[in-house]
Amino acid sequence: MQPMLTQEQKDSFSAFGYLRLQGIVPAWLLSKLRTLFDELMTTDEAPEKTIYEFNGKKYITNLENICPKGNLSCLELLAHPPILEIAKLICGADLFLIQEFAVIKNLGDNLPVFWHQDMAHQRKGSCFTMGIYLDDAGENDGALRVVPGSHLSNKNICELSKEPSTEVPVQAGDILIHDMMLAHSSGTLTKNLLRRVIYFEFLSATHVATEHIYTPELVQRRSRLHFAATRYYQSLHPLEKQFIHSAYNHHPEDEQKEIIEILQEIYSLQTKARPSTYCFDNVVVFPLL
Repeated sequence: MQPMLTQEQKDSFSAFGYLRLQGIVPAWLLSKLRTLFDELMTTDEAPEKTIYEFNGKKYITNLENICPKGNLSCLELLAHPPILEIAKLICGADLFLIQEFAVIKNLGDNLPVFWHQDMAHQRKGSCFTMGIYLDDAGENDGALRVVPGSHLSNKNICELSKEPSTEVPVQAGDILIHDMMLAHSSGTLTKNLLRRVIYFEFLSATHVATEHIYTPELVQRRSRLHFAATRYYQSLHPLEKQFIHSAYNHHPEDEQKEIIEILQEIYSLQTKARPSTYCFDNVVVFPLL
């Protein structure tokens, strides 16, 4: 079986800190995810969404904790085998998802994402953010800007933001992975009406324990999610290839519970992920991400 990432791709990711992978999300799953967003992107005052008003119009810009919501297509996405296989290749068998959220750009919202690093750490392990694109993002139209190799630098984010950068255009169904220390940003939309991106942030339990980033209790609670996700995926796609866990499931009793019950238990406590580090030089408006 062909590996999910070639050696050339692994080397490129290690050197530059980002990698675009084309056509990872199939059309049928994209359709289900877009339906989920249609359900969630209403300007009611529901929790775990950010509503921004500009020029008299309201825009949904952020959605949090989307795996347990709606038609559960985000949970299905998490267990889509290429997603967890890539995470395992980078983070190791003890991978876990610390948080999942969506960032939505709307034509006319006038909201850039400022230069930032997702999580500062001591580089004693590999952790990365996976952006799953539901829409195209072209040059000068919401594409991610990155400073190649900045994940290996000891400069602060404002210094890195002044270094040469490159845009990474992607198409719907692509994923774009980047090291959590990579300096990146994105501009406003100029052509497309929407740019919806789901973000999965993956770490390894060993890395987290080595640097004391999160508590063991939090790691175990969040690790339950991908075990539940793979069980859910198998129930929907019993004849398709499945992701095979090689890590221990600390909650074997979950095999007897309903998926909804497991999700309720996982999300009953708030996950306080480490904040991103932003550069606010010459910035007046506080960012939403």
